[in-house]
Amino acid sequence: MSEAALRSAPFSYAAIGFGASALCLALLIVYAGPFTAQPDIGTTIGEIAGNIRAAAQRALQGDPQPQATVIQPNWDIDRILMAGAPALGVVGLVMAIVAFIRREPKRAAACGMALSIGAILVQVLLIAVLIIAGIMLLIGIMQNMDSILG
Repeated sequence: MSEAALRSAPFSYAAIGFGASALCLALLIVYAGPFTAQPDIGTTIGEIAGNIRAAAQRALQGDPQPQATVIQPNWDIDRILMAGAPALGVVGLVMAIVAFIRREPKRAAACGMALSIGAILVQVLLIAVLIIAGIMLLIGIMQNMDSILG
């Protein structure tokens, strides 16, 4: 491609760059993450079951539940990457829209838009799958509440 063609479509190529970067980052998160130390899954499930058991026992005895504690989330590398991938995708999407408005070559703008939307969808689907898995875990704990209560 000639240098004049590259100069005539800067927003399209910026959209492709941001969209490709966002998609690479989203796939890195899915396949290589998490990057920070995570507690053992058995310990986490045990803590959830213990908290449910204690709350159920207090409710059955008529005792008041303790006040909820607010935990400030910390920004570790996993959370930064989880926020960064869709942010890059949105920037790529905006660049593609600007490219369409400026009547840059449609093929390049459409490629940038497709990459950006793909990166955002990967993140949305990842979060949806994690929410569904969490709900299934909680349903399993609730179904086994009689063995948890002992």
